Amino acid sequence: MLLLLLGCADLLTLAGTLDNLTNPMVVQAWYIGVEPLPDGMDLGDSAWAEGSSAQAMLAEASSLDQVEESPVGDAEVVLHIDGEPYELPADGEGSFASNSEQGLPWASESDVSLEIQRAGDHSLSLWSPSPPTLDVPDTLRVDSPLSISLEGQDYDNVMVTVVRLADGETTYDSLPTDITELYRLTHSAGSLDVEVPASAFREPGPYAVGVAGLVNADPDTYDGVNLALSAMTSGALQFAGVVVE
Repeated sequence: MLLLLLGCADLLTLAGTLDNLTNPMVVQAWYIGVEPLPDGMDLGDSAWAEGSSAQAMLAEASSLDQVEESPVGDAEVVLHIDGEPYELPADGEGSFASNSEQGLPWASESDVSLEIQRAGDHSLSLWSPSPPTLDVPDTLRVDSPLSISLEGQDYDNVMVTVVRLADGETTYDSLPTDITELYRLTHSAGSLDVEVPASAFREPGPYAVGVAGLVNADPDTYDGVNLALSAMTSGALQFAGVVVE
């Protein structure tokens, strides 16, 4: 009876949705930029000193508990920014990445698409967001947490990194490093209020606090990937200086 009520266009849409839900290609990806630093700030050896970065993690799976066990390494992965292609070379099992040192630029408010070739074409797309407006205190007591809020700004999630400027060590970074944790970030409810733990500020001195408001790709842009397990997110790190006393 349901099939009789549906038109041809509806049937094609339903078939496409079912195909994407059962598609074994799982993609979790991020594209993060770094806005110009405040005058005199030097991130030293921090990974974010290299500027923009992108990573795509691929797997063949039908459920979340399978994604760690089935990485996909035999693929060609390209990030397109306003139509310009930038290859993401393989940099680990099931991982493909690039950064500014390899020529990857950051472009806010731009059309960004991740395209993967492996037994067919697979893609996700989004519009990269502008950087957040920050309200970060100039000073903080040693061994104290730091509250950050992007409430009222148009983001899905928040990413924070903290760099101790005395030696360039990253003392805190909330960006996930594996495919399961990235899934949990991109599929979470997405609070825009975060608290950086006190452990990030154990020693006195100057710190750089970087905050990115993240925007997730609309599932309507997914093509040839598992609709339930895949996602792409993007944001621009805006840094502010904090002196820990």
